[in-house]
Amino acid sequence: MTHFSTSGATAGKTSAATGKGSRIAGVDAARGLALLGMIAVHIMPLAVLSSSSVPSATWAGTLFAGRASALFVLLAGVGLALLSGGSGSIAAPKLAGVRRQVVIRAVLICGFGLGLGMLDTNVAVILVHYAIMFFGAIAFLRLRAVALGCWAAGWLILSPGALYLLRPWLQQVLDPSRLGASPLPEDFGTPLVFLADIFVTGYYPVLVWFGFLLAGLCVGRLALGRPPVALAIAVLGALLAVGSKLLSAWLLAMPGALSSLRQATGLDSTQLAVSLVTGQRLGEAPQSIWFLAISAPHSGAPLDVLHVTGCALAVLGAAQLVCMALHALFGSVGEMILWPLTGAGAATLTLYAAHLVALDLFSDASAPLPRTMLFITYAIGCLLAGLVFGFLGKRAPLEALVHSVSRTLARSA
Repeated sequence: MTHFSTSGATAGKTSAATGKGSRIAGVDAARGLALLGMIAVHIMPLAVLSSSSVPSATWAGTLFAGRASALFVLLAGVGLALLSGGSGSIAAPKLAGVRRQVVIRAVLICGFGLGLGMLDTNVAVILVHYAIMFFGAIAFLRLRAVALGCWAAGWLILSPGALYLLRPWLQQVLDPSRLGASPLPEDFGTPLVFLADIFVTGYYPVLVWFGFLLAGLCVGRLALGRPPVALAIAVLGALLAVGSKLLSAWLLAMPGALSSLRQATGLDSTQLAVSLVTGQRLGEAPQSIWFLAISAPHSGAPLDVLHVTGCALAVLGAAQLVCMALHALFGSVGEMILWPLTGAGAATLTLYAAHLVALDLFSDASAPLPRTMLFITYAIGCLLAGLVFGFLGKRAPLEALVHSVSRTLARSA
């Protein structure tokens, strides 16, 4: 789910603008928000029943379902772009070294993902999918913003249609439903089923989600330190997010649309309305042609893909504008104000893994606690950890491990 802060920039040198040896504060802040969003959907229910058994979406389902994980992947692309030269050019020999680093990081992250998937958390761990997307990104690291923009736009527009056509066929032929939401080491024993789940039928189908990474690569090639660029990204993202939702609402208001979806899913009107917000219980929705008009999280429908891409761009652009404004108004004090969020964003791999381990280890003790209180506890823990990392100017443990191993092995190759 993510760029897990594995770029080569110095962890503690966070700046509102881009610069050599510095991180971009807006990218880290957006990454921190994505981390908190992911923790929210891991802990909070996405929907609840009232005393009269009427379902409704929770704030976590309404705000973060599908959006936080897509933001993570888009920021992965931004991080890879920064690692491979950002808005500037990079010499061929250095690019070859960067590609080797990306391969090593992908292998390490895949290993982390397989290990975390074995925990008893009921969380769909994205790290294996994330690693596969890293491998795919290697072929695009030499491209500049315009070419990457074309690739991203084409991928985001066309891949949902390919998913819509391929998923039912693969589900029938290979039965990948017997795999869990998180890939496990034993899944390699059935490679065709495993690949079908990773690329098409799983919770994070790489066939579609790779488009988010390409969009991030394109954005990372822009001059993010310039306010007009950040503003343009925020405005474009907001227009895309709102426009896709409005288009979905207009299409679903057409005669027969919702009734067709109710018939396909077996849900009543209230249940379907909640499912269109949370993305849950829509497994049979593709049996209706009106599936292509929905924008429900994790559906892989065209308007869902465009909506979450727009949300990710809007959050990144807005975060960068806020960071630049605080830096302009208060200088280094403004950067210190952001340390809890940007520090957490620079340590997302460590904090993501830590919260999953904690959810497993303390499941019995935390079960009686109200979910909101539990989320607040985890969120405060992440922000405090971010404050510590920001103050110390050090990489978090897993980020330091990935950085050190990838650079050492890439140089020796």
